[in-house]
Amino acid sequence: MRRCYLSSGLGRNSVALMLWLEDHGFDFETVYCDHGCDWPETGEYLTMLQAAGHRITIIKPDVEGCENLYDYALWRRIAPSMLNRWGTETFKVRPLNNYFQKPAQIFIGFACGEEKRQLRHRRTNGIWHAYPLIDLCIDRKGCEKIITAHGLPVPPKSGCFFCPFQRVGEWRRLRDEHPCLFAKARELEAACVERRKAQGKPPWYLTGHDRPLDVVVREGQPDLFGWRKPCECNL
Repeated sequence: MRRCYLSSGLGRNSVALMLWLEDHGFDFETVYCDHGCDWPETGEYLTMLQAAGHRITIIKPDVEGCENLYDYALWRRIAPSMLNRWGTETFKVRPLNNYFQKPAQIFIGFACGEEKRQLRHRRTNGIWHAYPLIDLCIDRKGCEKIITAHGLPVPPKSGCFFCPFQRVGEWRRLRDEHPCLFAKARELEAACVERRKAQGKPPWYLTGHDRPLDVVVREGQPDLFGWRKPCECNL
């Protein structure tokens, strides 16, 4: 008999799918892999869901004795990129697959309109993947309706605070709302640039642009009187 799990990143789609599965009496376990680098708002939302009675299993990765993605990246002086998403594979996918007791059916919160994100094979080494939101034609707005119908706020976009897929506006929000995390992102970027320089390679930057992070976020935004929200992390 297959055990059923919901692989959750605590974003809009996976939260909506969790609520839908609960409403329809499915026997499943919601599992969230905490690699220590999601935006703080995701952790706050998790606490709220748990306080509301939703059971969510939290697991931690273990990569060469390290459970924090940022600490590992800084130690190795590497960072995920758009072309090489090793962070997702190593610190999320593998720990989850190791946790699942096989044979297992894994519910994935891809919404209608995201069919291209589906895995090519629904069965992999004793794991079957299912995409109820796609099968039910529930799109992003439909997910929001499910969440608000339960009296819950729509969760913030989930993701790592130094995700290379972030837009410039998201980097600016990180700078303004979480200056210490922005400083950590800059530190990691500088470490990566230094490593590549020592290897005789051209610099590489987190934003995917050809300019450092702090330069990209300032472009088009004059900083009146030199003021920015202070940071107390000493970075």
